[in-house]
Amino acid sequence: MRKIFGLLTVLLFAGTTFSQNITPWIKKFSGNVKWYTVSDLGVLVVCTGDALYGLSPEKGEEVWKIDKLDDVKEENYDPIEGTPYASIVKSKLLGGKQHTLIDLSNGKMLVNTKELGFADVTKRLEAMSNGTIMFYGLNKSGKPMLANYSLIDGKEVWSQNKLFEKNSEEIVSRAFVTADGIYLATTKNLYKLNPANGEILWSVDKKTEKPIIATVEKKKNFFTGGGGQRVDINASATSASSDFFQRDDKKVVYFWNQEELVAYNTADGKEVFKPIELQSSVGYMLYDTHGMLVTTTEKTQSDVAKQGGGGGGLMGKIARNKAGKKNRASILCIDPITGASKWGDEIDLQGDVLAYKLTGSKLILATERDKGDNYISIIDLEAGKSVTKKPLPVNGEIKDLHIVPQGLYYRTSDEINILDLATGDKTWKKGFKVKSCVGGNTNDKEGYVYAKGTIYKVNFEQGELTEWVKGIDLQGGEEPTSLQVRDNGVALISEQNMNLYGFDGSLTWHSYQTPIGRTGFGKALSGLGGLASLAVGAAGAAQSAQLSYAKGYYGSTDPQLDRDIKNSNNLAAAGIGGAISSFKSISKRFKASKQADDYVSVMTKLGGNNQANSAGIVIVEKASGKTTAQMMIGDKTPDYKIDEIGRIIFQKSDNNEISGFKF
Repeated sequence: MRKIFGLLTVLLFAGTTFSQNITPWIKKFSGNVKWYTVSDLGVLVVCTGDALYGLSPEKGEEVWKIDKLDDVKEENYDPIEGTPYASIVKSKLLGGKQHTLIDLSNGKMLVNTKELGFADVTKRLEAMSNGTIMFYGLNKSGKPMLANYSLIDGKEVWSQNKLFEKNSEEIVSRAFVTADGIYLATTKNLYKLNPANGEILWSVDKKTEKPIIATVEKKKNFFTGGGGQRVDINASATSASSDFFQRDDKKVVYFWNQEELVAYNTADGKEVFKPIELQSSVGYMLYDTHGMLVTTTEKTQSDVAKQGGGGGGLMGKIARNKAGKKNRASILCIDPITGASKWGDEIDLQGDVLAYKLTGSKLILATERDKGDNYISIIDLEAGKSVTKKPLPVNGEIKDLHIVPQGLYYRTSDEINILDLATGDKTWKKGFKVKSCVGGNTNDKEGYVYAKGTIYKVNFEQGELTEWVKGIDLQGGEEPTSLQVRDNGVALISEQNMNLYGFDGSLTWHSYQTPIGRTGFGKALSGLGGLASLAVGAAGAAQSAQLSYAKGYYGSTDPQLDRDIKNSNNLAAAGIGGAISSFKSISKRFKASKQADDYVSVMTKLGGNNQANSAGIVIVEKASGKTTAQMMIGDKTPDYKIDEIGRIIFQKSDNNEISGFKF
């Protein structure tokens, strides 16, 4: 155990002596920059009053320009996660909803639904594994139309108007694509289509609720004022209330909706087993040696609609309150071949599953109610029972879970303790509540936690917590925002501070960057969204060996299989990378995401005063604490984003220009 005093400032040498001032590239436009964003491909997409541009992030060179798109707002831009594509989605009062699909690698407009005969598009179905994309809506004659287009050249693969019975039949699933079929669900039927020509191979009567219409806040303006909601046409175009999936046996396809889970023979659509009744839709699917573990969501689509519904008076209030209290969450274990329950009864959960961890034959689930209350459930997979009488309530967002000799060790954002598995009581005398608790694990045997000015070392095999480094007092009165166990020690990071401690508890180095004293400045903002943001987050958490977070519907209790499933689901490049070269760039870019965790970017004062024009960003290397690069971005209205993967900071340096700092 070591004690750290005010001598931390002596170690500030780990910094600017080794840094380099970066000269940015500058790109000027003929019109003012309205918005800009970093694509998953790495291309910087910039919208001005007259055009949409794609810039090379390295040099700011114009890769492509599209000047045929009028008044594209940021809300119209809908990037397709993990792909080099984006759809410009616009809605007009008399013109319906239309999509323009763009290849961000070259600016080519692959699909323009208006030009292709659509009067209104209601669904975009991404069939990336076979290199196509489908659009569904009404044609100019007012009849339902489904059309499939190549992602290579935008040419029509097929289109058909015979799929649906009436205009009221709506698509309620994503497209599930296999080698011999495309599976779709509507409000009335399930379909298997021939991927070559779109003809119906078989259909099954099956009613499914429509997904809840996604809404967003309306932006204020001079003419209409503010407040209220509008339909999010981007989210609505891809929303779903049901899904298809397959496991090892490719002769069987599974389907779930709000009410049931069922399996069909892929050859003729006949049921493999009787439908399994569900209390609500599938929240998560875990493949396990004990069976197919299915968790259901807290609320059905109908519950959500009622909870946020209108209706005045006492009856309306009672209906909303009743729907708000609904909790239908549970976990089932199903034999994937027969559909039989492996446990007999389902096990109730408290809210939606956020994360899970398998320890021996115990499955630990972190769940959350929609009101924000957090719970822990421990399931004995052998016995098919909950280890505790009921889910255990905890304070704060759950960050780590371990089975220890004394019970269940847990760490949240607000507390750390051990729960007795029989009673759920918090029995650990060394447990405590704090305003901020951060930590990271070396492996499943050892971890580190910061709280109350101390880093504690946690032995998970013994369930022991000991003080490791005491008296930590970060400059500026800051509290740490993260703790990382790295190859060369334990890094403690806040907004402006970073400490690295060797595994003997001694301070290896300390870095502090003076904050700019003007409101409006803060931590450098990530410009990444979608899958790129997840890739960086996953890289940062890779060494923690803590929880598997429930991203997407499907995963596994086996860590390696879980990673494989999620990579396959998230990266469409796995399916068509060989056919479309720009997917290779995405794959290469995401492989570099681990390097993004090797440094931190910090807003600080670089000039001679404490005003806005002295604001800059420094890049601090986590391994050494050295400031490897610095860039001045001082401005009255700072507008900047960082591409952590590409190691570039973009800034709207003037109304009609973008600057890029490569570090």
